[in-house]
Amino acid sequence: MKFIHRIAHLIIPRESNNQKAKLLHNSSLTLITFAFIFYQLIISFVPRFAPKILGFAANISPDEVVALTNEKRIQAGLSSLSLNPTLSQAAQAKGADMLNKGYWAHVAPDGTQPWVFFTNFGYKYRYAGENLARDFSSASSAVEAWMNSASHKENLLSSKYKEIGIGVVEGNLAGVDTTIIVQFFGTKYADTIPAVPIAEAKSAVAPTAVPAIAATPIPPVGEAKVLVSPFNVTKNLSLAIVGLLLFVLIVDGILVSKRRIARIAGRTFAHIAFLGMILAIVLILKAGQII
Repeated sequence: MKFIHRIAHLIIPRESNNQKAKLLHNSSLTLITFAFIFYQLIISFVPRFAPKILGFAANISPDEVVALTNEKRIQAGLSSLSLNPTLSQAAQAKGADMLNKGYWAHVAPDGTQPWVFFTNFGYKYRYAGENLARDFSSASSAVEAWMNSASHKENLLSSKYKEIGIGVVEGNLAGVDTTIIVQFFGTKYADTIPAVPIAEAKSAVAPTAVPAIAATPIPPVGEAKVLVSPFNVTKNLSLAIVGLLLFVLIVDGILVSKRRIARIAGRTFAHIAFLGMILAIVLILKAGQII
C-alpha cells in the first residue's frame, strides 16, 4: 500500500502534495534536470573504462553510404558517382591511420594531408575531396548530417567528382569504441585531359584538391561487440521522461478541472519546456558532430 500511495503522491494531485502532482513541483523538475545531466556525465565516462559494455554500436554498410550519396546527387540533378575500389582502400587506410595515431581530423598530427592516401594507392587525381563522420547509428544519419552542413554538402554534390570510395573502420579512439566513416571523392587526372590532338593540347593544370570536409560522429560498425549504444539509451530515456511528464501533466489538469481544485497557477509548462530543451540539446550533441 505504501508503494501505491507514493506513486499516487508523485502523479496525482492530492492533499499530500498540496493538490499538485509531486513530479510537477519545481523541486522535482529541477531534480530531474540535474539527474539527467549527471547521467550524461556518467554515460560519457563509462565507455572509457568499460568500452565493451557501453559504446556506440551500429551496422554501417559502405555500399549503403554510396547508394545514399548517389541518391542525393540524382535528386540534385547530378550524375551518380562510380565506386572505385582503389579509393575505398585509400579511405580505409585513412580511417585506420586515425585510429592508430589517435586523432580525429583531416590532417594527421604529423602533418599528413588526406591527399597522401590517394597518391599512396596510386590514385592520380585532378580533383579530390574528403568527408569524415563518426559515432552515427546508421549510414542514412551520417549522409543527412553531411547534407545539413554547407561545406560537406558542397563536396557531396560537387559536379567535379566522378568517383567515390568509402572506408568504414571501427576501433578505439581516445579510449572509446567508435566507428569512423571516411568518404573520399575523386576524379582521375587522366579523365580530365582534353580529347584533342596532342599538338593542340595546352599544358595540363596541376592537380588541385577540393577543401577537405569533416562530418559527424558514428557508432561502431559491422561486428561491433558493444552491447549498448549510449545514443540509443539516451534517446529512450529522454522519450520516457518527456512522455511521463506529459502524462502526469494531462492527468493533473484533468483531475484539477474535474475536482474544481483552486490553486495558484504555477510555471509547470515553462519548466517542462525547459527540461525538454535540455533533452533536445543532449540528443543533438549525442547524435553527432561536424568538424
